[in-house]
Amino acid sequence: MLHFLVNLQNQTLEIQRQILENQRQQLELSREAAQVNREQRARQIAELERWQTGHEPVLEHCRESLGNLEKVHAALMGELANYVSDHHENLLDGDFALTDFVDRFGPRLAHLNTMLAVLRPLAAAVRKPEG
Repeated sequence: MLHFLVNLQNQTLEIQRQILENQRQQLELSREAAQVNREQRARQIAELERWQTGHEPVLEHCRESLGNLEKVHAALMGELANYVSDHHENLLDGDFALTDFVDRFGPRLAHLNTMLAVLRPLAAAVRKPEG
């Protein structure tokens, strides 16, 4: 019986060593992924700064466009909410109504969200002091 318990403890210890080694590998992979993300973010920031420097006159137009498109986005979201409120029974019961709803709002909302996502970093550009 004692031999069986010792053997069981040895197996348990070996499994724990394997788990520890796996956790070390996962930690190393996580560190590598974090480093890749930092490098990618640094490249994105540098690219955005280069673009902003080369296109400074456009930045103010981007700010204005962002404000206007955010108003359009809010109006579309209001229209969507009203539509759901008015037609929620049909949306639950019928595939046609749901498909019509998605066709009506989905593409416009998706494209508008993409445009907003592009404009936000450009509009948020901080003007660098001259001199």
